[in-house]
Amino acid sequence: MTRIIIISITVLLSFAKSFGQNQEPITIGQKYVIESEILNESREYWLYLPSDYDESKYDYPVMYLLDGQEHFHQITGVVNHMSRLVQRMPRMIIVGIVSTDNDRVRDYTPNQIEILSNGGGADQFTKFLQKELIPKIDDDFRTNNYRLLFGHSLAAVCLNHIFTNQNELFNVYFAADPAIFIDPTIAKDLESYISKQDTIKSCYFLSVCGLVDSTTIVPNIKLSKMIESKYSEKISWDFKFYTSEDHISMTLKAMYDALEKLYSDYKIPNTYIHSFDKESILNHIKNNEDRYKIHVALPEQLVNEYAMHFCTKQKYDDALDLLQLNLENYKVPYETYYFMGEVYLMKGDKSKALEFYEKSCGIKEIWDVRDKIKQVKNE
Repeated sequence: MTRIIIISITVLLSFAKSFGQNQEPITIGQKYVIESEILNESREYWLYLPSDYDESKYDYPVMYLLDGQEHFHQITGVVNHMSRLVQRMPRMIIVGIVSTDNDRVRDYTPNQIEILSNGGGADQFTKFLQKELIPKIDDDFRTNNYRLLFGHSLAAVCLNHIFTNQNELFNVYFAADPAIFIDPTIAKDLESYISKQDTIKSCYFLSVCGLVDSTTIVPNIKLSKMIESKYSEKISWDFKFYTSEDHISMTLKAMYDALEKLYSDYKIPNTYIHSFDKESILNHIKNNEDRYKIHVALPEQLVNEYAMHFCTKQKYDDALDLLQLNLENYKVPYETYYFMGEVYLMKGDKSKALEFYEKSCGIKEIWDVRDKIKQVKNE
């Protein structure tokens, strides 16, 4: 019995050791610190890069999260799901700006407030974003000029202040249950700003929860009604009221719904794919680029699937035109080279087929590429 126990323990220890050696961390982001001269302190931020960032050539939009430590995990998950899996929005870099109890009130309030101490630093915080953090992100990563800002509760007070005073800094503003009840000037300043503009280029999304005290709800409802009744023609905006959510639980739904609304026409309609309509696919991409002022790049694997689908109807030239998108968007698209070899082989152009099979194999040996090369050479 003792021997059996010893052997069992030895096997288990060996298994545990082997299992431990195969463990790898799942990483969704990195922590960074920026030394701010404007705020006279070190500020931490968390950064998420899209899964294709290292393989791609193009620049990305950037979403900035106030109170980043609270929202980073859920919003990176939402963006990854909507941009990579269901293709309803562009992939983007996400920057979560970490706050602390000491700096949160200071940074997020534009005025000194009687019920809160240490307020009134929102202008300095905005200057930090504009002069230090955003330029740092733009210098270190491939970004375009399309920026989004998310703020919840007190952070949404700061967001509204930025919308009013530095509107051009961001293209899209997501205000989740803003605590504007603490400072009546926030709503007044926002209305004053909107009223003086002919049109407002940025988008504004306001969301409010229902399971809180009316003191919190009423000012936000008044704000939404003011925009709807007076200024809905001037600004692209949306309002959501979550009757069954509280102040904390509403943020995930609010973010998902706002992104779905913002990018409601982003996804390529399935009818274009099923009808083998290459021109409509390319026009849809171009229209999205014009609308959002960004470069739109479809995932490499998805474009490869589209191309092979077109080949079922012998639309080989259209398939090659689609695959060309991957050559423009990705650094070493060895899978695309393989499929270009497939298309040329179906077209009967063995020389071109061999060229692209060998290009693919020269980067990485995948699937049956060596067999394909032998097949073409022997025919």
